[in-house]
Amino acid sequence: MTPELRKEASELQLHKRGIRINVGLHVIEADEEVQLRRAEEVVQRLIALWAVSYGKQLEGSAGSSITVYRYLESHHLLNCLSEAETKFLQHGIDSTPSLALRQHAFHFLGWCAGLVPKIDLGQKPCDVRELLACFPTQLQCEQGDQANQSAAPTLGEKIKLRRKDVIMDWSDLLYRLHWAVRHAVLHQKPSPGNIDGELVREWHQAVNWMCCYEEEDNWDQVSTETTAGG
Repeated sequence: MTPELRKEASELQLHKRGIRINVGLHVIEADEEVQLRRAEEVVQRLIALWAVSYGKQLEGSAGSSITVYRYLESHHLLNCLSEAETKFLQHGIDSTPSLALRQHAFHFLGWCAGLVPKIDLGQKPCDVRELLACFPTQLQCEQGDQANQSAAPTLGEKIKLRRKDVIMDWSDLLYRLHWAVRHAVLHQKPSPGNIDGELVREWHQAVNWMCCYEEEDNWDQVSTETTAGG
């Protein structure tokens, strides 16, 4: 599908949902201009997103985010984390407001990896049971614990990346939908189409990372711009 046809298809989807369309938004890159992340990169990013999501769940409970940090450390997986994620897991410093929402990016990237069978923009809670089955449910972080295996081998064996054209369809749609969400916030209106605006932002960041948008490798710095000019 050409970028122009993809733009038209996205705008049609938004129109059917009654969502405002900005016809001035540019077309995104053609498929042949985009290089998707390698499976190994996706494995590492999924581990990081799981770690932050799980660490958030542990806040206020008997566990804590440092438990997850030590687990990653014992399995030599700290290199998966971004700077903001490291600060949160190690020190409990949530310097990025969206850290609490990383489960949405985790869900979307799990779909990109073929670990989540289906995604939609509805109000239903994310069903990530198949994705979570790839990760430990209890963390025992002592060095040399033979019963506690790293998530990386399990993920590596199960991942089957989605086709580029399918991911690019979402890239285009989320770009235009995120503009509509921001426009609604700016004008103090409800989120368009009754869609969770925070989910849209997280999915947009995840798909831009997946498509190596602006060749940015630092997750914390991946742009989710929605301007008409670039």
